[in-house]
Amino acid sequence: MRPPPAESRAMRWLRGDAQDRTRFADMYLRFRRPYVFGGAVSVAKVVGVPWFGLPLVALFLAGGLTMVGAVVVQRRLRRPSEPVVAAAVLLLQLNLAVVVLLTGGATSPYLVLLTIPLFSQAVCFRPPVLATGAALTFLFAGLAVLFADTLPAVPAAPSTVGLVAFGTVLLCLTTAARYLASADLHSRDGAVLDPMTGLYNRLTLADRFVQAQEREAATGGSLALVMCDVDHFKSVNDTYGHARGDAVLQELADRLRTGLRSTDVAYRIGGEEFVVLLPGRDAAGAQRVAERMRAAVADTPVAGLRVTVSAGAVSAPAAQASLPELLWAADAALYAAKDAGRNRVVTGVPGQRLVIPPHPAAAHPLLVPPLT
Repeated sequence: MRPPPAESRAMRWLRGDAQDRTRFADMYLRFRRPYVFGGAVSVAKVVGVPWFGLPLVALFLAGGLTMVGAVVVQRRLRRPSEPVVAAAVLLLQLNLAVVVLLTGGATSPYLVLLTIPLFSQAVCFRPPVLATGAALTFLFAGLAVLFADTLPAVPAAPSTVGLVAFGTVLLCLTTAARYLASADLHSRDGAVLDPMTGLYNRLTLADRFVQAQEREAATGGSLALVMCDVDHFKSVNDTYGHARGDAVLQELADRLRTGLRSTDVAYRIGGEEFVVLLPGRDAAGAQRVAERMRAAVADTPVAGLRVTVSAGAVSAPAAQASLPELLWAADAALYAAKDAGRNRVVTGVPGQRLVIPPHPAAAHPLLVPPLT
């Protein structure tokens, strides 16, 4: 198995650990207000054009192109990318700093707008990245104010321009604060993380599936699932004790996350069973991910023990995908893999049942037979 490419130190700092990356993907997928920020800032710039002239029009267009470019790149990548979002935020901060520079520096009605890019950082990024963004904002503001004194004086804009800018900040701040508050309540009420492994638990899978489905269906993409299960896990508990079994599950969870994209989210759905949601993957892509996970476990002892996993992979067009049917097909493929000798991957097809040993679907809270 080829190991995933090593990340640079800067990339590791930006992306953080696996839990930070999962949070970024989750927050990015759930946060649907970046256009509110961009639209509000654009309106504030346009209001000042009669007093500050064509440079403000050019900066308005540059800011719009930055946001559109970030969206296009994200769609081509088919996943939210921390570097793309961070670069877009940095460019928007620079854009606003130039606006402040050309509209009066310390007296510019747009000085307060420099805080707005921080709101998106607060939503998506971990605290060290946010702190760095705040420091850069202060630096850009300081440079804009200092160098504005060296430029010719600009006409004073009426107080309405400053009032519009202040209202823009209030709108964006309220939008970000409401989202963060609702996301925090959702997380606490849903108990989203499995305390043993740090993975999302089964209660969050349906919600995340709907969000991923909406995004992929809009671009004609696919949704895939991989369901895997530790082979002979009962023997591990019986022979080495439950503490050793817990250690196996914890290390296994870390390995399952290795090599996943930021949108490929792993869940522990019960016992020794795990599911990985793979937005944008077709059946072949899901098979490759499942095989990579299987090899990552089989190639090296887990918590000092030789263990293996069996996996079932399945994919469907996002517009037609159904979580119960995908789970059913992935579960059927998983049991076919076990019946074929374990330590292998089988690919299933939604709506087509594989010949597998019977087992009670009702025993699993997420699995129900697909409707026919």
